[in-house]
Amino acid sequence: MQQMSGLDAAFLYLETPTTHMHVVGVVLLDPSEVPGRFGIDVISRAIEERLHLIPPFRRRVLAPPAGIDHPLWIEDPGFDLRAHVRAAPLPRPVTWADLEAFTGQVASIPLDRNRPLWEMWVVEGMADGAVALVTKLHHAIMDGAAGGELMTSLFDLTPDVEPVTPPSEPWEPDRPPSAPALVGGAMRSLAIRQKEVPASLARTARGLADSARTWASQRASGSGMSLVAPRTLLNGATSAARSVSLVTVGLDEVKTIRRAFGTTVNDVVLAAAGTTLRRYLEARGPLPEQPLVAAVPVNARAPGAGGELGNQVSSMMVPLALSPDDPVERLRRVHDSARSAKDLQSAFGTESLRQLTALAAPPLMVAGARLYSGLRLARFHRPLFNVIVSNVPGPPIDLYCAGARVDAIFPMGPVMEGSGLNITVLSEADHLDVGVMACSDLVDSVEEIGNGFVDAVVELRAAAGRVS
Repeated sequence: MQQMSGLDAAFLYLETPTTHMHVVGVVLLDPSEVPGRFGIDVISRAIEERLHLIPPFRRRVLAPPAGIDHPLWIEDPGFDLRAHVRAAPLPRPVTWADLEAFTGQVASIPLDRNRPLWEMWVVEGMADGAVALVTKLHHAIMDGAAGGELMTSLFDLTPDVEPVTPPSEPWEPDRPPSAPALVGGAMRSLAIRQKEVPASLARTARGLADSARTWASQRASGSGMSLVAPRTLLNGATSAARSVSLVTVGLDEVKTIRRAFGTTVNDVVLAAAGTTLRRYLEARGPLPEQPLVAAVPVNARAPGAGGELGNQVSSMMVPLALSPDDPVERLRRVHDSARSAKDLQSAFGTESLRQLTALAAPPLMVAGARLYSGLRLARFHRPLFNVIVSNVPGPPIDLYCAGARVDAIFPMGPVMEGSGLNITVLSEADHLDVGVMACSDLVDSVEEIGNGFVDAVVELRAAAGRVS
């Protein structure tokens, strides 16, 4: 047994019937070179052989009585792999639209907290012969940077299927502790953490003061952002329904744009997101007068640290310019905005969010999230951000799963209450795979946003060609 960190537990506390705090992925496999039938049986065996490399896959949540402290992870006595790896009930042949629709359905349903918080659906019978894996993992297990560690455990670097080194010790399930033992452990944990409160509060106060000074300096120079985002069609109270768009752009094209205009890959991703949202909103009414605001997750691990599972993440708010019409000029403005946002986030400190969540009272966080969502309060105020845009670095080489080449990995982060859209990209080999997840009640055409992202990259690539 082990206790969750405050940040990991926060992703449980923030979950409501309409805000599902899981991350979804679609892995596209090419089994054409694999001998014999490639399907759920092969994939299940491959995962079973590697379970000891992914400890969270056999752990479930155990909450103390009345939520007096952060939950525990326990080795699930009832673990059954068949409850987690299942065949997708789709008629064949499965089209790309079928895959996107099924992924949206999977994303619309919360994970069962009575079991380890993950599941995988194997989609056989794709029209082109591919096999797709639709995965769902709770954010309490990992953040985007930790996903790289997960991929090294699940995938191989060659198509040769080699035996996996077995665990040094056999896996043993935990015996769930009694309620008195849970309460006693929680009280001891709380007492230990109380000693950290003064220092944590002091560090957080310094971070807030540094952030305020940095923001004031930026505002005085004309580069500071507003503290709230404009209201748009993307924002409001969310429902549980999710829709998905999966698209791909060439990584070389993005790098060419980066070099031509002296920006970063992340700047190009943000600018493309801004362009597709500009066109989506413009087709449905007047554009807001101020820039959109993107919440951008930031890896809070120390430089050189590994991507161990769990959450070590912060966030920065980046304005996405909607004007002028010239997409290159908007890219340059995004570049400047991202640099200012990074300065502001650095002033607050990457550890501040982790410290605050460690001190938070679980019952208050759960009650607050459910009250805010249940009363649909997002309808009555301007949002803090309009969209989440996340850029996850992936492996620069080909990967294989049970001998089948990985052709694409589409990541999708959660849709948060008040903001109906999440755009996540992952670099893999020579391409960027883009997963767009939306609340269906706020975004009426998620495929328009996905296709618009591709169009925006093509447009910037053409502009880069004219200056090189």
